[in-house]
Amino acid sequence: MAIYLAPISTGLGDLIVSLPALQALIQTGQPTYLISRTPMQEGLEHRIPGLAGIIRETVFDENSLSADDVYFNLRNHPLQTDYIWGSDQFEKLYPGYKITDVLKGICADYGIAADYDKLTPLPFQKRNEAAGAVVIVPGSAGIVKCWPSYHWIDLAGRLSQTGHKILVVGQPDRSQIVKECVDAGLEHINTAKIEDALDVLSSAQCVIAGDTGLMHMAVQQNIPTVAIFRYNVMFMRDYPHVRTLAAPICHQPCIDLEFSAVPNKVISFDSFAENKQKVYWETWECTKESWPERCMSMILPEHVAQAVNELVSLSAGKR
Repeated sequence: MAIYLAPISTGLGDLIVSLPALQALIQTGQPTYLISRTPMQEGLEHRIPGLAGIIRETVFDENSLSADDVYFNLRNHPLQTDYIWGSDQFEKLYPGYKITDVLKGICADYGIAADYDKLTPLPFQKRNEAAGAVVIVPGSAGIVKCWPSYHWIDLAGRLSQTGHKILVVGQPDRSQIVKECVDAGLEHINTAKIEDALDVLSSAQCVIAGDTGLMHMAVQQNIPTVAIFRYNVMFMRDYPHVRTLAAPICHQPCIDLEFSAVPNKVISFDSFAENKQKVYWETWECTKESWPERCMSMILPEHVAQAVNELVSLSAGKR
């Protein structure tokens, strides 16, 4: 018998929030395989203790499984397919539901004994240069989820004045926001591989990020995390070591674009090449050209700094 699990969706964050389910299946003692849906979900397989292997969804053939094998597709469930998360219909049927509630419901229905109340961090190698630092993650695959660079630079200045060491994680060659932060003089730490990012985030005193896979990674590692969201906080993680700041509701044209692009059905890619097919949050941009007019700019640096200081003080008090 072997067990196969495909994450809730296609991004790195979707893999991270699916980890408790994967870890629970590994704990059964049966060989357990991760089905990777996109290149963003590869690179951490050697950091998942007990994982038997990883198989790309494009070559995985469910019909070739034996009668004893079990395949869990976390996307193929009514909580995922019947309604678009965050829509009025979804909120009416599942008031207050966030990603953890969805995954708890799916796992319960599938008989997966996932523990979402106590997260189990992945093993990591300590990075001394990140120890005691506040790591900021300004970039995202979707520009609509980004906080403006001038707010990141302002925040870094505020935190530096109170004695915090600031490090930037991200790819300046792929994110204009990250590039602008680095060009402004903020110290950048290279994380060429996703394992490097895991090590840096896990070594930090605190992480600040938008709604990205690396934010979810920091949460999984039980690192104090400040998450900066658009108005749609469906992927908010409600844990004692997390603080969430959300922007006011978007301009209606943005919301119209968002809900016209969100896929809620069971989807599969016919190509695994990176960037061949964009995930939905990469397919639209804010309808306001000026950053000060965008909803994300309404979250102020002083409020983020306050959340950081609160989390750092709380963490220090537990030592």
